[in-house]
Amino acid sequence: MSDNSTGNGEGAEVIERVRAYVVDLGRRAVELCDLYDFGFPSSVVRDQIARLAQDFDSFRGAFDVPELASGGRGSLWDHEQSVRYAAGAAMITARLRGAMSPANIARAAAAKALHEFQADLLDDVIDGGAYTFEEARALYRMCLAPMTEARFDPNELQMELCHRIRAHQQGTVDLLTSLTARLHDLLRHAPNWDAFRSEIRGENERLATGQALTVFQKRESRSIRMIRGWASRFPAPHPDLRWQERFARSVAHGSGLCLIDLCFAEEGLTPSELRSHLNAWYYFDVLMTLVNNVLDIPDDAEEGLTNIALMAMRGAEVLDPAVEPKAVRPTMRDYEPLLKRMAELSGRAITSAHEALDDPDSFYPFVAFMMPVVMLTEPDGSGEDLLHAYLRALAPAIRDACRATMSAWATTPRGTRSGRPCSARIASSLLCP
Repeated sequence: MSDNSTGNGEGAEVIERVRAYVVDLGRRAVELCDLYDFGFPSSVVRDQIARLAQDFDSFRGAFDVPELASGGRGSLWDHEQSVRYAAGAAMITARLRGAMSPANIARAAAAKALHEFQADLLDDVIDGGAYTFEEARALYRMCLAPMTEARFDPNELQMELCHRIRAHQQGTVDLLTSLTARLHDLLRHAPNWDAFRSEIRGENERLATGQALTVFQKRESRSIRMIRGWASRFPAPHPDLRWQERFARSVAHGSGLCLIDLCFAEEGLTPSELRSHLNAWYYFDVLMTLVNNVLDIPDDAEEGLTNIALMAMRGAEVLDPAVEPKAVRPTMRDYEPLLKRMAELSGRAITSAHEALDDPDSFYPFVAFMMPVVMLTEPDGSGEDLLHAYLRALAPAIRDACRATMSAWATTPRGTRSGRPCSARIASSLLCP
């Protein structure tokens, strides 16, 4: 994903920037929803975006967090990717908006922003240093553990980080310590934190192991067989989930953000509702990783990194340690089945949620649709072809899932051609089947 500068601004100004981003993206999403038949009318998207824009009024003070404007990296809000993170986190909160007070909506937003930046910074540290699997997992465990601990000593964490983080990365120690301490303090005072500590602990262990496995994607320590060995044993809601998909889920933290929201909700979910919600987010986590990776295959290959989407496309080839990622060039034959499989998993996310949860606002179909819109809409238009390729596969998957689990909507008339026409330029790249 691109990480272009978007200018300075903190607190209230940040909220307005994220709100403007959501509203602008919402207009684009409504146009796309009218272009394809997703099984629900574009008014669903319009209403969700309107409610999201109003939700930002509850976020006052949420982003006035000194740790997000320090650490020698400039303000973390100076980057477009950070605005996307905040927008995505706001969409996740929408599911529980009725179960939170305005004050707890703001606290949940701040906690999720801190966790996003904490995970992003840890990822940068691991990517930028020569860490072993064991060293990387220990770093993640050390920083994530305070999320579920009643007592936490920031000075002790700071000393440990100084000892473990490479010399050229010592500038990250204070920022990581501050982010972790602030996140601990917010969660420790959340009304339902104690009820979800066990779930959060399990999610954090999965994230620590998954992220540590990414060291085996690098040229200097590449071992895709090692990743396959670990990922094949990761739990999944259905036994047919492939090792690449289990690995993709293990490096994402959308489920963790959902659990943070649940900590701040005054009304809880029943055990069956919670399982349905988290099963849906299992699939969304897989999709977040694959959608994020599929656009970056060429750039990652140039850096000697074996991309997770490339693993999903050409699993047999990338298992050969002698094969360089640059030598594996995906064709349209590779993209089509991957996009179809991703669309299928989106449908599963919706049906998993609807097994035990009412969804009068079509939240889960909305998330399945918005995810690629958010992640593949690039300022330079570089994701446009891929976005439409995926939406053509995604529309029938969401439509079928909605018809199977929800009351019917009057949408695009039957027989109407769905999607934009194929141009010669598109046909030569990724789109036309």
